[in-house]
Amino acid sequence: MAPDDCLPPLGRTDYGGPETSSVRVRQIRQRMAVLSDAFRASYLDWFGCLRAQALDDVDVPIILEAAVAELKVMEARYRSGQIVEAALAYGREQIRGLLERVATQGSLSAATKSRVRHLLTDSFQPQLLDLPGRYTQDWFSYHESHWLQHFGHLAGLPGLQAVEVGSYEGRSACWIVQHLLTGEGSRLVCVEPFQEHDEQEWNFDYNVRLAGCAGKIVKLRGRSQQVLPFLAEESVDFVYVDGSHMILDVLQDAAMCWRLLRPRGVLVFDDYEHTLFPDSFGMSAGPAIRAFLSLLSGEYELLFKDWQVALRKGGQ
Repeated sequence: MAPDDCLPPLGRTDYGGPETSSVRVRQIRQRMAVLSDAFRASYLDWFGCLRAQALDDVDVPIILEAAVAELKVMEARYRSGQIVEAALAYGREQIRGLLERVATQGSLSAATKSRVRHLLTDSFQPQLLDLPGRYTQDWFSYHESHWLQHFGHLAGLPGLQAVEVGSYEGRSACWIVQHLLTGEGSRLVCVEPFQEHDEQEWNFDYNVRLAGCAGKIVKLRGRSQQVLPFLAEESVDFVYVDGSHMILDVLQDAAMCWRLLRPRGVLVFDDYEHTLFPDSFGMSAGPAIRAFLSLLSGEYELLFKDWQVALRKGGQ
């Protein structure tokens, strides 16, 4: 760990007021909200039916037709320059997530499930972005300048230990190593089950090698609830949580990662202001993060709260 006198003192830090935070949230939401209003309304209705196990074979053709039409609209918007490539990829991923849930709905016939899987294979497989490396999603570039402002002082400090919960294909992991964990002896542990798509882990390994980060990244394959208990308490200086957004998973990740942090270590949650799903669905990180903050009131310094939330743990 870096010596204490290399880190900013605990206490309120002027990192921009509510107006700055709300602008940042608005900008990110505008870039990520690529589903049309009409499709999004139906999308939420279908997710509600999935949660209630209320879909049947009659509903599925309507869903498939709407999914194909929405994809065509997004592709047209991308070609016309209305949305960026990363937004198109995220919209496709949102639809893919819906269809994958439909394909596992127990009430559907085998023929209907097969039809859904064929559409997934034909139209909704992850596609590589026009970026160096093998990335099918880019959720992190929105945050790079923001992180440099808040965490750039970590660069060059020796012996920093960090954990990332939810590494996907290594986009944020490589950035963290290249821009923050540059000091001698620094290390990032990446916890990821690698179950999102067939080439996810291969892409992660390739990207880590390409970025020259293999010497500082330790990959732990598995769910965070299974892996994190094996890490030592108060052994980590920085944790980034961007794993499952199911409310109980977020609470578990928060509690386990807090245990890992040394006093004055930093914990960052992603997607605090992500509002694709209503809170009642239990599929958004925000309610769990708010509950965690209320339980630990007085035990941390709030560094910022906008699309993400960053805390510094109290203590000496």
